[in-house]
Amino acid sequence: MKYLGLIWAALRRKPARTLLTAFSIVTAFFLLGSLQGINAGIAQVEKLLDVPQLLVMSRVRMDAPLPLAQLARIRTVAGVTAVTPMNALVGLYKSPTNVMVVVGVDIGQMLKIAKDMKVAPEQLAAMQRTRTGVIVGETIMKERGWKVGDRIPLSALSINGIGGTKTDGTSNWVFDIVGTYTVPLADWATRIFANYDYINDALASGQNQVLGYYVGIADPARSAQISQAIDNLFANSSDQTRTQNIKDFMNSVLDQVGNINFLVNGIVGAVLFTLLFLTANTMSQSVRERINELAVLKTLGFTDARVQWLVLAEALVLSLAAAVVGLFLAGRALPWVTNSAALQSQGIGAMHVPPSVFGYGLGVAVLLALISGLPPARRARRLAIVTALSGR
Repeated sequence: MKYLGLIWAALRRKPARTLLTAFSIVTAFFLLGSLQGINAGIAQVEKLLDVPQLLVMSRVRMDAPLPLAQLARIRTVAGVTAVTPMNALVGLYKSPTNVMVVVGVDIGQMLKIAKDMKVAPEQLAAMQRTRTGVIVGETIMKERGWKVGDRIPLSALSINGIGGTKTDGTSNWVFDIVGTYTVPLADWATRIFANYDYINDALASGQNQVLGYYVGIADPARSAQISQAIDNLFANSSDQTRTQNIKDFMNSVLDQVGNINFLVNGIVGAVLFTLLFLTANTMSQSVRERINELAVLKTLGFTDARVQWLVLAEALVLSLAAAVVGLFLAGRALPWVTNSAALQSQGIGAMHVPPSVFGYGLGVAVLLALISGLPPARRARRLAIVTALSGR
């Protein structure tokens, strides 16, 4: 601790250079924390979606509506245990910037399909007898400050991609919260489920259409076979379907972006590699400018080893302090950025920077400081007092 004054004096010798270097390190570790957090979130999505559940959508495009009449035929496929139609009402809640998505389903069938969703029996019964009722995820309930019995007014923008106008000529929808649900990963209880029949019957146009079907199956090993059987039912119709396991569907969406893990690691690696040169250059310049001062310290009795460790400590303090700030900012910013209505409507909650990334990041910061600080530190160790003070 008694050497902190010397370290601080060295860092503030050129405050602009120190601040710019620190800002670069903060930015690099902010990217490291954020990207690794997204990577961990995607891995969590794949883990949660590894369930015996299929999604049936239009083969033409994902947002093209399908006829409700397909429901009865899908139920006849061997291996299917439950089916629910699904529509999506997109609306504004209280302000023009507050977008919310309400998913219309048959809640009884949905709970048979998504067995990790837990709803109290009395709340399920209330949902089934209340046409305007909704079951809301605990996470959204806490974020909005809602409670069972509250009403949710929405000004509809669209339903399944088309106008959300009701039979009364308005686009104003009101839902009553009759219950909540939980899932194993608490932060991901983010969806609002309404009764499909209520939304469907209230529409002025586009009735008896669905955005897709959720399908429960008895044997996950037969997922591909059952998917093909469902698609074969409508192969010669004008409403052909594409049926996929939920996990396969999500992977196909991610594949359109590319290998996320490779991209994340590539970006982080490139940033840290560039940062290594920047930090090494900063430390080398700092030591070159302080040759006389280091020689004076040796004259006053500082050993070669002590001078070397002072230079290394300077690199460690700069790197670790900036890395902590960058990781802290990533930890605060990532949940805010990823907490979107679109993700919430898919049951995907805010992503977080895993604790392991903080430990990994600090380890990288120490390694960065040692690699960039060791060459100038060894130069300071070998410094000859007479040569340094003579200016040679």
